[in-house]
Amino acid sequence: MNPLPYLLPALAATTLLGQAPWPLTLPKQPPLPTATLTPVAAPRPIDLVLCLDISGSMDGLIDSARQHLWSVVNDLARLTPTPTLRVALLSYGCNDHPKQRGWVKVETDLTTDLDLVSQLLFALQTNGGDEYVARVVDTALQELQWSQDKNALQLLFVAGNEPATQDPELDAMAVARAAIARGIVVDTIYCGGAADPIADGWRQVALAADGKFASIDHGDQAVIVTPFDEQLAALSTQLNGTYVYYGSAGAAAWANQTAQDGNARHLNVAAAATRCQTKAGDLYSNPAWDLVDALKQPDFDLSKVKKEDLPEALRTLTPEQLRAHIDTQTKKRADLQKQVSELGQQRDAFVIEQRKQASERGHGVFEDAMLQSVREQAASRGFRVPEPPVERVEAFVPLIEAAARDYQGFVRVTGEPKRAPTDCRIPGPFARLSKAEQQHGGKLYLLYVRQVVDGDYVKPGQPADVGQTLVKEAWQQVQGKPTGPTAASARYPFGLTMQEAGADYHAGDAYGLFVMHKLAADTPGTDQGWVYGSVDAQGRVTAAGRIASCMRCHQDADEDRRFGLR
Repeated sequence: MNPLPYLLPALAATTLLGQAPWPLTLPKQPPLPTATLTPVAAPRPIDLVLCLDISGSMDGLIDSARQHLWSVVNDLARLTPTPTLRVALLSYGCNDHPKQRGWVKVETDLTTDLDLVSQLLFALQTNGGDEYVARVVDTALQELQWSQDKNALQLLFVAGNEPATQDPELDAMAVARAAIARGIVVDTIYCGGAADPIADGWRQVALAADGKFASIDHGDQAVIVTPFDEQLAALSTQLNGTYVYYGSAGAAAWANQTAQDGNARHLNVAAAATRCQTKAGDLYSNPAWDLVDALKQPDFDLSKVKKEDLPEALRTLTPEQLRAHIDTQTKKRADLQKQVSELGQQRDAFVIEQRKQASERGHGVFEDAMLQSVREQAASRGFRVPEPPVERVEAFVPLIEAAARDYQGFVRVTGEPKRAPTDCRIPGPFARLSKAEQQHGGKLYLLYVRQVVDGDYVKPGQPADVGQTLVKEAWQQVQGKPTGPTAASARYPFGLTMQEAGADYHAGDAYGLFVMHKLAADTPGTDQGWVYGSVDAQGRVTAAGRIASCMRCHQDADEDRRFGLR
């Protein structure tokens, strides 16, 4: 192929260095054809079973479950497709439970009534006994009404602090294998140090059932109070006023809703706030006793509700007046839910930042252990798990903007394009992350460095100097040789090409820039002094600060977060 027909115009358009300014002017992409849009997936079941050790030393574990139940439910609500959630609660290791059942009790079968689960959690009391992990897991397998849907995600969490394999009658490993044979994943949470001798038994139980093992400090509640909690707690009370109870058990259920608000608030305002977020979400639905939720069911007939099953104040209303009242409450609830959603997003961002600052602690906590397991296992079974928000610390944005503006004057330490590792990531635009893993890996890149000594920017055993800046310019990797002009050839007159394993590749569209800038090692909000940042193809800073996906990769580097060329 003769490259001159398309290289000569590119040569004329470039600067003396052969580089067009960043951002590049990229060709507009055609709109996505309607026919290729993916239809909204139907809801899928999630069965979540909690098996808690309530022996004498487990008060902290029970409080953790009470504290963080709503956070876990809120996280599940973010999955796509939206799940239909049922929760079951079992307790074990209590002398008050029947000995012949291995001191195990089913507090509630799988239920959508989250207020009932909360009520039972707050009713638990510790009382020393023998803790048999195998017995409680086997009881859950045999006695709970698990979903029969083949697409259901079925998770069982068992937590305790005694050996997981000490049951004299049942083999914990055999029970775990029986669970996964039915598609039920068993996750184990050991309340103690990961290096404790008995921790390995908990690991093996989880491994036998495709689950995850976690060790936690069950005395650490990890309560994060935010500036938004009091407002959310107040909105929770207002939400209760939009419920229109009915039926023989309606008044009791409505009263229990308020009682569980009180239980959460008694713990702390943070628990009340996360409960409010749950109540405003899709997974908190009470059609069995609330007419607002009931009317969302396609087969519900309001005319069949008897007047004596209504609150006394509503019994004199005509059918039309009753429907109008329910419509009014529906609108009020929607307005409140919107307010909760907006405040909840701010609260979530605040909590994420606080957790980052506390990320160096030695033990995990109950909430973190559950959330990590649920997210990974949901993703492995076809649920889409939303990425956490990309960090964009405004104080660091000017550093990234300056790097994007000035890097063409740095030293280019790559003689030819290198192919990026598959786990190297440039986040998408702020608050809208890349949706496919393949978009992050397999890029071509050139590396520009501010400070180079003797032709190298990494000296073994020497940390980077303060002020060092690394800028990786990333491009779409296209197999084969170029056959016409590309965005890369607009910047580099002869294009960007490479060979690997006998195959030719060239650079296509621009992905953007990945930046690392070194400040003093003790600078708050940095990764031992390093600020990470990314700039999209339009020149927008999409992230700046301690970017989690960047840190996970660069913390493995041997030379002060730098890998060298790879």
